[in-house]
Amino acid sequence: MYSQIKVKSNIKDYSVSFVSMTEIEKLVNENYLVIIDSNVANIFPKLLTNNSIVVNTGEELKTWDGLRIIFDELIAKKANVKTKLIVIGGGVLQDAAGFCASVFCRGIEYVLVPTTLLSQIDSCVGGKTSINYSSRKNILGTFYPPNEILICEDFLYGLPYEDFCSGLGELFKFDLLRNRVKNSSINAILSDKKSMTPDIYESLLFKIHFLELDEFDKKERKFLNFGHTFGHALEISSSYNLSHGYAVAIGCLIALKISQYLFKYDESNFETAQGIVKKLLSHTIEVQKEWFDFDILMECVKSDKKNDGNLNMVLIKEDKPVLQRIEDYSIINQVLEEIYEAIRLCN
Repeated sequence: MYSQIKVKSNIKDYSVSFVSMTEIEKLVNENYLVIIDSNVANIFPKLLTNNSIVVNTGEELKTWDGLRIIFDELIAKKANVKTKLIVIGGGVLQDAAGFCASVFCRGIEYVLVPTTLLSQIDSCVGGKTSINYSSRKNILGTFYPPNEILICEDFLYGLPYEDFCSGLGELFKFDLLRNRVKNSSINAILSDKKSMTPDIYESLLFKIHFLELDEFDKKERKFLNFGHTFGHALEISSSYNLSHGYAVAIGCLIALKISQYLFKYDESNFETAQGIVKKLLSHTIEVQKEWFDFDILMECVKSDKKNDGNLNMVLIKEDKPVLQRIEDYSIINQVLEEIYEAIRLCN
């Protein structure tokens, strides 16, 4: 059994615990209001109560209209300042329900139960909530950590293969930031579906180190955005046919290739990384040429919430992440073409 992880926060300290499904089933039957992903509810009906809010969790949930569904249900169920939520779902529900919890009655308590690999391995910690507005992804949001995070590996066994592979995109990012891509466990995971708990535990510890240095994303935490500059842009350009994990994995390749041009990033490491991304995409997603359109992607990048008027990217220099301003956009155009050609025939 993995030990509980304590997370220090300027807002409120919280914990990450590794629990069994039985423990979660017991918790939902206590005095909580449950907000649950409809897909999870179908697979795990014991997590439904008479006081559950069941929601569909497409990207449209992270809009004003999507939030209205949750707020209307909170009002209908007479939620108040003393109400405690259990949020059971992946990153989209985590963002939407966390945002609602942060502003409803000026903030109510919630317990987060992440059910996807991507949310367990990365997004459950950090306290960020966010929704999309207009064409801008995650442009509205708050910092509002849950009181507790409960991780149960049982949820992963019911994930579609495509969703499971997408979740490995964030593990891939962590492997690159830790300069251990050649020792990545991703190939072994895809081959024999070994337990993910060790990788989840280590990835959370790695991320929490940055959170406790820079909770509000001003300095060191920015390194965790590696792969996200063009990852977020690819989500938008693909009309979200590329889910977050896949987009981040491809975004990491783009960042690595730029790092090669600017800092002579190790060629053998790049080849290993490219092989992993190809394996993740194989039999799951077929990338489309139009998703890599330079003008469309640059427009998305310029409208990103982290943009300060310049194109700043996290790159790898001498095996360490650095924040670099990109001034020669012709490099970007060339890299986009190279990466598309490298991965277009994965299926």
